Amino acid sequence: MYDDKFLPKLSQNLLEILEDNDFYDITIEVGNDPYVKIFHAHMVILNYRSPYLRRILSTNIIEKKNDGTLTHIKLPNISPEIFQMVLRYIYGGRLSLEEYDTSDIIKILVASSELSLQELITHLQLYLIENKKNWMEQNFNLIYQTSFENDSFLKLQNFCSELMSKEPEKIFNSIDFTSLSEKSMIVFIQHDSFQKNAIQVWEHVLKWGVAQNPELPSDPSSYSKDDFNVLKNTLQHLIPFIKFFILNHKEFLDKVYRYKKILPKDLRDNLIKHFIDQSNNNPEPSITMELGYMTISRQKNTSIVKDYNIVVDEMNDFIYKVANEVLDSRLAILKVNEYFSIHNISAQETYNWLLNNQISTNSIFLLGYFNFYGIITSTNNAKAFDLFINASENNHALAQFFVGCCYEYGYGTIKNEKLSFEYYEKAANKNYAKAQLNIGYNYRNGLGIKQNFKKAFYWYEKAAKNGNITAIYNLGYCYKHGIGIEKDYNKAFESYKQSAERGDSDGIMMLGYFYDKGIGIKIDKQKAFELYRNASNLGNKEAQYFLALMYEKGD
Repeated sequence: MYDDKFLPKLSQNLLEILEDNDFYDITIEVGNDPYVKIFHAHMVILNYRSPYLRRILSTNIIEKKNDGTLTHIKLPNISPEIFQMVLRYIYGGRLSLEEYDTSDIIKILVASSELSLQELITHLQLYLIENKKNWMEQNFNLIYQTSFENDSFLKLQNFCSELMSKEPEKIFNSIDFTSLSEKSMIVFIQHDSFQKNAIQVWEHVLKWGVAQNPELPSDPSSYSKDDFNVLKNTLQHLIPFIKFFILNHKEFLDKVYRYKKILPKDLRDNLIKHFIDQSNNNPEPSITMELGYMTISRQKNTSIVKDYNIVVDEMNDFIYKVANEVLDSRLAILKVNEYFSIHNISAQETYNWLLNNQISTNSIFLLGYFNFYGIITSTNNAKAFDLFINASENNHALAQFFVGCCYEYGYGTIKNEKLSFEYYEKAANKNYAKAQLNIGYNYRNGLGIKQNFKKAFYWYEKAAKNGNITAIYNLGYCYKHGIGIEKDYNKAFESYKQSAERGDSDGIMMLGYFYDKGIGIKIDKQKAFELYRNASNLGNKEAQYFLALMYEKGD
């Protein structure tokens, strides 16, 4: 029988090692100027406690320095204060969360993800859900943005999905509701729980739109033509998802009509005609559903018979295509929801049909996809993994790719980089670009396979030719740094240009950098400024830094 009473002393001794400045063999530079701090640490402990740091240490050339350290690594994305907390956990296995503000716990969670501290990631998510539920509801935007920016935060993603489904009013009443991004707003207002009350959705969309433009007058009756145009431009991507046609005559007249100038002309004309007919008590009113700017009318009690076999096959083709066009899972989910809306397909009905009709490889995969991303149902990675395995045995390329994802990150199964590589390779050999991208990444970093830069470049190139945006960017990186290919700044420039044209913020930022420094192209500070600004508006932090430098220097 093991006795745990000795563990506190062991933890204390390890923390004493951390604080001892005599025997360290690694220096870690944390933060960005002017907030940078150097930490002393020990390779053997970091190597076994953090998979991320293990990968960094394994790829660094170990050289003995004059000061006695073995290597120096940088972690610019973590603040010194947060890293100190995480480092004490790495050494001592303890973290007293009661001492920290909730916002700091969120930062610790993000840092833990970067360092691949899976045990701590799980613990922090459970702690937040069990002890900070009210705080997270009040700061929903922060939690939503944080959780869906990282595929490791599945418990927080599930918390957000549950809140959206069961208590959507709490999101609208959160203190940071108006700071939600446009993409997040589109996701929310399409959710079934929000669609039940169209007038509430409209009022909150208006509230959000006005908050994005604080210069607008407080009284809508005093809006000028320019004011209406400002609000129209802000809400142009949200309005198509509001079900105006299910409002009653009074709701439309009291709440919507005064804002008619912000509605697209064809939608406005159809609405006015519809509610005039409604007010005249038309005995055979048409039921009209607004899907984008396309209006589909049908008489009451007229049913539309769907062939779900066709729906499932088309959804598979759509998901296959989306994977090459979007850069994160949150946007992929948004695209799928848009697909359901635009094609007048009920996601709930499709899910119900899938539960009872596991009759094809596509239907097996799609049910796994619903469970993996928590579409309609709660996220269930174990169930998704089983379904993906089932479909992959019939050579389903998408399923093989997702099995690779599950093995890579430990979703619903044990983490296994070798098996992850094998399944990615199966999908890559079927010419699936996203899998080819991941194979390139694995070769480049030696994950599940021996490191090979030439093969990394080969797979990046194949993925790029098949239209994968990230692979196009990675080719530019390879040409710039000579990874698997000779350095060629002209080809690097062309790759970054193609990436930028496809909307990749990293590609836009690097294209700006090349114009800024005259790499592969003549120096053009004005062009660099515009590109940095465009990437900054997309949330690219590195572009924001370079943009700040240009302002500082007056470039």
